Amino acid sequence: MRTDLVYHDSFVRHEMSPGHPESPERLIHTMKEIRESGLLTEGVQVIQAEPAGLEEIYELHDRAYIKSIQEKSERGGGYYTLDTAVNGFTYTAALHAAGGGVLAVNRILEGVSDNAFVLCRPPGHHAEYDRAFGFCFINNIAVAANHLITRGELERVLVVDYDAHHGNGTQNTFYDTDRVLYIGLHQDGRTLFPGSGFVQEIGKGAGRGYTVNVPMYPGAGRRSYDLAFSEIIEPIAEEYKPEFVLVSAGYDCHHRDPLTMLGLTLDDIDMMNRRLIKIAKRYSKGRITYFLEGGYDIEVVSIGTRLTLEALAGASSSPPEEFQHESDTCISHTKATIDELKKEIAPSWF
Repeated sequence: MRTDLVYHDSFVRHEMSPGHPESPERLIHTMKEIRESGLLTEGVQVIQAEPAGLEEIYELHDRAYIKSIQEKSERGGGYYTLDTAVNGFTYTAALHAAGGGVLAVNRILEGVSDNAFVLCRPPGHHAEYDRAFGFCFINNIAVAANHLITRGELERVLVVDYDAHHGNGTQNTFYDTDRVLYIGLHQDGRTLFPGSGFVQEIGKGAGRGYTVNVPMYPGAGRRSYDLAFSEIIEPIAEEYKPEFVLVSAGYDCHHRDPLTMLGLTLDDIDMMNRRLIKIAKRYSKGRITYFLEGGYDIEVVSIGTRLTLEALAGASSSPPEEFQHESDTCISHTKATIDELKKEIAPSWF
């Protein structure tokens, strides 16, 4: 397998404030983990991200808003919300994060590589049309998906987001189209930012049924996520037959994350990744690209990314041994959620 690890030095120069959980150390430690693993001699190659073209970004984001990111960066910094701010390198990093995704999917479409992981900062799945939100500025995965259906001329792109926080920006970007199917697995929005991603959010117009949310009860672990894959993701993928799979990888679904309350282990995350890669191999000629989103336990992000790259490269992996109990309450909630969701989207998939 030929796996691209898309990266750029500007990703670690963007910083919002000292002590902020979305810190450069997330990537510094992750790159160290990858180098020490030997993966860079076993089919994984580092590819330098290139900046996205502004015209592609303007298809998804307001021009004045993007200009404001540039101006704040040129002034040395500025705030959008209390927890989302820019420094002098944010604009450059954001352009390269979005452009890195476009570069990754193009290389796969051209047959240069088989799959990719975009190891980027800032993350993107919360970014709205004209609003920086939740540590995000430009919606990296949405830019890549839009590129695939406009310039790549694909008809069916599957986006799976397993970040603990709902990918509101990605969902809203494609809420009224059937050419991008968004599936979100996240902690219930009644208990976590951004307070969205409920079962009833299923898209509108041509996109009705092409937004699928599986909100998880706090503490949800392997059994709940296995149910979501077996009952929702895999059956829908079989019907949809995506031509390309994109994944928002948020390692804050891990039980140790300081900002969230889910119950997955690294082995559970590895299980999800290998099932997603299997979906891509079955329907999409193996074409799959991952984007780093959240995850605020540095060790979990580092090891989780390394395990994901091992799965992409077709290598064996040995997740650290962890024990995490999932309550019957979580499982009962997941079963009820899936039953409710099936009723909501039945005309489209069931």
